[in-house]
Parts: sequence; structure tokens; C-alpha cells
Amino acid sequence: MITETTANPQPTNPWIVPTTTGLVKGHAETGVTAFRGIPYAEKPIGARRFRRAEPIAPWEGVFNAATSGDACSQYRPARKSAGNWEGTEDCLWLNVVVPRPAHSAGTDAPAIDPEANRPVVVYFHGGSNIHGSANKPLLSGEYFAQAVDCVYVAVNYRVGIFGQLALGEGTHTPDDMDTNPGHSDLLTALRWIHDNARAFGGDPDRITIMGESSGGSMVTGLLATPSAAGLFSAAIAQSPAPMIVHTRANAKYWTDFAARWLHRMRAEESLPLDQRTPVRQAPPELSDEELAAATEDLLTAEHAILGRLSDEMVRFHADNPISKAGPFAPVIDGDLLPEHPLSPGAMMDVPLLIGTNRNEYDMMHLEPKRSSMQYTRTRTFAHAISGSAAHATNILEQHYGGPKSRKLKGRFFGDALFTGPSWYLAQNHPSDRAWVYRLDTTTPFLRYSGMGAMHALDLPILFQRYDQDKGRIAVLLGGRDEMRATTVAMQSRWRQFVHSHDPGFDPYSLGFATQVFDAHFPTGEETIYDPQPELREAWAQVQWDKQEEMFDED
Repeated sequence: MITETTANPQPTNPWIVPTTTGLVKGHAETGVTAFRGIPYAEKPIGARRFRRAEPIAPWEGVFNAATSGDACSQYRPARKSAGNWEGTEDCLWLNVVVPRPAHSAGTDAPAIDPEANRPVVVYFHGGSNIHGSANKPLLSGEYFAQAVDCVYVAVNYRVGIFGQLALGEGTHTPDDMDTNPGHSDLLTALRWIHDNARAFGGDPDRITIMGESSGGSMVTGLLATPSAAGLFSAAIAQSPAPMIVHTRANAKYWTDFAARWLHRMRAEESLPLDQRTPVRQAPPELSDEELAAATEDLLTAEHAILGRLSDEMVRFHADNPISKAGPFAPVIDGDLLPEHPLSPGAMMDVPLLIGTNRNEYDMMHLEPKRSSMQYTRTRTFAHAISGSAAHATNILEQHYGGPKSRKLKGRFFGDALFTGPSWYLAQNHPSDRAWVYRLDTTTPFLRYSGMGAMHALDLPILFQRYDQDKGRIAVLLGGRDEMRATTVAMQSRWRQFVHSHDPGFDPYSLGFATQVFDAHFPTGEETIYDPQPELREAWAQVQWDKQEEMFDED
């Protein structure tokens, strides 16, 4: 992360803003003033590696917030090569994007209006807890900030083994290691944002936290974090997977598993790619002495190999879904996260907008895997989700076509991860201030391919970046008009919610009201009451907060 400073700041410079940790200099972007790459915590390296975030010490001079910082260490596999490493461990920063005042054309005009008192939206990126960054163009925020009329803040936080596993729970790791380092990143960032909202023309009493996919899970985790009380006033969870949290026993299992995985990676480093053990196979058991040595290596290994390890473990779990949470997730530690977010009474009583996409994982039918393998994997996950083999079979076979439909097996995964628990959270909101939405919009290519309103399609729609990520896929055969119509409808509701904590349609407590966004509706949206009653009742029987304490790799 670049931290350019100057020794003699000019307080009259309209691009410089004073914060509690020092002066920051912004710059003009399309319709906004942007402050990118502001550090909010000390570098999590050296003695701070795998530890909870520490607030950044004030700096001298002016921090030149010209560019986003680096992604946190992560790895992307490739079909015929060793893959690509990205990022660094010095990655705790945030971007602030503020709509520019209408009268700010002159060189001496203020770059922001400190008296605007706009609501603040704090965004947490997704990426299966191992990928993603606030530096992606999709999440740049300039169009969203203007459409919603808010101060937009995108937070970068640690992913994979660096932030999403309590390494201290391992058999041979030090007992004094911190739990929930990645979760502490979010809290540290929120405190900085709350303390500095007014400096950017924001209202500290109207801070909405928002995230999609694993970022949505970060939102639901914060809803169950007592020390976050007062740091935000509302929440938006888009396609969250709120059951993805660990018990300490689970964290112990996955920490030891990671050490065994690293041991195998070291043993196979010199082998050609096609001779290495397939990712779908678990690593071998180790003697206690071997596990101790592998664990010591885990704590000191170079960041690139740990990024690859994180990715491979998640891909292993995708083929062997032996638990709800998978390898990387916050830990129920009795401290930052005292209870499961889906436990009765755990959720904070703030307004909640929550929803999913109609066809989250229908795209699974395009996987190059045998249907029989898909079905076996789906049954395994169904059992892990429901805690009952009989109930799992009932949901899967009565509502998702059993082994016959590849597309419906993908639908089952999407509903199990996102839709079912989202309905549960909305129905059990402490004061019924919960609103549910569903995105149904598709485009010609999405209909032709059978992917439908796929996972993360809401992001290019909300952020008006049809040229990025799933947006590029969606418009391959046209469909920009459908995307734009849905953008107008969704941004309008998000704006109402962010400003008044009410999106302007009926809450879920009124007949399971669901706001369906579909470009084929005359206004791009329509309220439908209890759109899937049989499916809702089936998922209502699941014990979402029940966690496994033992695993069987076979």
C-alpha cells in the first residue's frame, strides 16, 4: 500500500480533509470526490500476523488517497498453469466516495460539502471468504454514491487463512492467538468510519452496512456482534450465507486440516501439475510430531503459498461439502461473536433489507462433472444443512427433482446457502423491521444458457457497471435495457432504505411480502406475497444454527 505524504500540508486546499488519524487528500472522479486506499489499521504483518486488527496510529503530513490499496493475499487457479497470486498482507484500507457539490466546478470550490449530512453506506465485498477486494472496478462506487446520494465506503479486509480462521484453536498452535482476525478488521474499519463520517459530509447516525455473498455473511455476523452496537444503524444483506460460522471445535479441525494440506503441498512442490494429488482428495493423516512441524510451518509460511492453500481447501470442500461452513468463517468465540447469528435473540434490532437472486447457483448445471457425482455431493450437503438424513432427502427430492435435474441441484445449493437462511432471518427479526427482495431479471444470454438471475448479478445492476464481472456475461447477447430498468428500480429502493431505513414496500411480517425485481414488470418491480409457500415451509424446518462438532472425511 502506497502512503505518500507531504511535510507541510495546506489546510486551505479544498481536496484535503482532516480525519482523526491525519489529513487525507482526495481527487475528482466522475461526479464524485474519491479518497482511495486510506489505511484504517496497522499492517497485519510480523507480530500482528493472524492477530486482530489494531487501529492505525495517526500519521504526519497528508496522506495522498489517490489509488486503492492492494488486495489481501489470495490465489486464483488456472486450468493449465500454476495459477495466479495476487495481493499482499499489508491490505487493511478503505475507499471513501462522496458526491461532488453541484457548485464545485471552480478550482477553489470545496471538493465535498461537509454539511451535507448524507447517510453512509459501508460495503463489504464477497468472494467465498478467500477472494475479492474493494479495489475491483465493479465496486468503485461513483455511480452508486450519486444515485443513492450517500457517502460510499468500501472496506478491504483479510480473507482466507489470514483472516477467516482462528488458528489458535489448532492442536499445536499457541493458545494466546486471537480469534476472528478478519471480523476484527470490519469492526476496526467501522469505528474509523463512524468517527470520521462528518469529515466527509456523512451522518454517523445513519450508517448502513451492506455486503453481498460472503460480504453479506459479514453483515449478518456483525448483526450478532455486541461490540458493533452503535457503529451502524441499518443493514443490507444481499445473498448472504449467515450459517457460515465456526464453532471452536470446527476451527480446530480446519486448522489441523490446513497444516496437513500444507504438508502435502510441500511434499509435491517439485512435481509437475498433472502428477500432484487432485484437490478433491483430502490430505493424509499425520503423526502428532509431523502435525506439530506442519503447524509451525503454517504459521510462518510465505503469503503466496497460504493464498493457494486457502483456495484449494475451499475447492476441496465444494466437492466434499461435509459441513455448513466450509474451511474459512468467523468463529463463535464467546467474545466478538458470542452466539451463532441465526440463534434466537442473537440478532441486533436494526432495520434489515435482505434478499437473494432467483437462480443463485443454477449455473452449476454447466459444471464439467458427472450428474451422479453432483447428486452425491448435493445429498452430502443436504444432510449437513438439515442435520437429518430423512429431512434432507425430503427437501432435495420433493422440491428439487432428486437426481434427475442438474439445474435443480444447483438451485438446491443456492437456496440452502442463501435463500432459506435469509427467509429465516427476516421472519425472526426482533421487531419485524425486515424487508425481503428477490432479483428475477434475466437477459437473452442468461435465459439461453440456463443461468437465469445468477449469483452476484445484483452487483453490476446496483453499481451500474454492466461492463464488469457478471454484467459482461449478462449482456453478451444484449439485454442492457433489462439491466437498466432493474437498476432504476433497485437503486430507488436502496436509496429509500439508506435514507429513511424503510424501502417503501411492505415488511416481510405482512404476509411474507417479497419485492420482486424483474424488468418485465411495468415498473421493474412488484410486491408478491409469499411467492413460494411450500418451499418456504420446507426450509423453515431446518435448524440453521445447529453446528457440527465432528467430521468424517469419508
